[in-house]
Amino acid sequence: MADTAGRMKPLAGQSVLLTRDAEDCAQWARELEAMHATAVILPCIRCENINADEIRERITKELPRTDWLVFTSRRGVAAFIALHDAPLPEQIKIAAVGTATADAAVVRFGHADLVSELGTAASLAQALDATLTDPGARVLIAVAENAGRTLEDVLGPAGAICTRLNVYRTVAARELKPKRAFSTLGADTIFLTSPSAVTGLLNQVELDRPAAVFTLGPATYKAAEAAGLTVTGQARSPSLKGLLEAMRCAI
Repeated sequence: MADTAGRMKPLAGQSVLLTRDAEDCAQWARELEAMHATAVILPCIRCENINADEIRERITKELPRTDWLVFTSRRGVAAFIALHDAPLPEQIKIAAVGTATADAAVVRFGHADLVSELGTAASLAQALDATLTDPGARVLIAVAENAGRTLEDVLGPAGAICTRLNVYRTVAARELKPKRAFSTLGADTIFLTSPSAVTGLLNQVELDRPAAVFTLGPATYKAAEAAGLTVTGQARSPSLKGLLEAMRCAI
C-alpha cells in the first residue's frame, strides 16, 4: 500500500467506485484512502477456484515435460497451488503477466523467469515468443476459464505446444431488481478491471447520471464499449497505479 501511495500524488476530493471482488476492493480502498480519495466498494465479481480431478490429472501428466509454466494473474497462481501444492520439476521456467503475478510466483516457487513489461497477456506472449528457441517447446498456461486465448494464438503458430489449464473462473454479480441508482452511491469515477466486472456493474447499477469510466486492459475496454459505456480512459499498465495515471491524464 505504501509503495503505490508514496509514488502517487494526493487525490483529495476524488470518489472512486471499485468493482473488483470484495478482497481486492478492500485492498485498493486502503491505497486510495492513503491518497485522501474516497473509495466506494461495490463488488461486481467473485472468483472461484475450479476444483476438478481432471485438471489435477492433467497437471500431473504435463509437468514432467513442461518447459514453461505461464500465469496471467496472482489468482491463477493461488488456484494452481490449490490443485498442485508440490514443488515444480527443476526444468520448468515461469512466465508471469505483471509484477503482482510474478511476486506471487516467487513467494511460492522461488522464481519468475520472465515478466511482461506492459503487464498484459499480449506483451507476455510476444516476450515468450522471442524467448522460445526450441521448436516444440511445451507451455502450460494456468488461466481463468473465461480468459481470452491470446497466449495460445501467438505461441501456437510459432511452434510451441500449448496446454491450457482453466484453474479458476470469475463470475459476475447477479442482477439486482430493482437496481441501485449510481447517483446514490457517492462516486464520480468507476474503475473496471475485467469484462465480468462490466457485466456485474450493469447487473447491479442503473447509471442514472454520467460517470468517468476507466478500464484496465483491452478486453475490459471492449466489453465496456460494447455494453454502451463511454470510456474516459484506459490504464496503460494493469494496476491501480495505471488506472490512477489514466485518471490524471483525463483531468
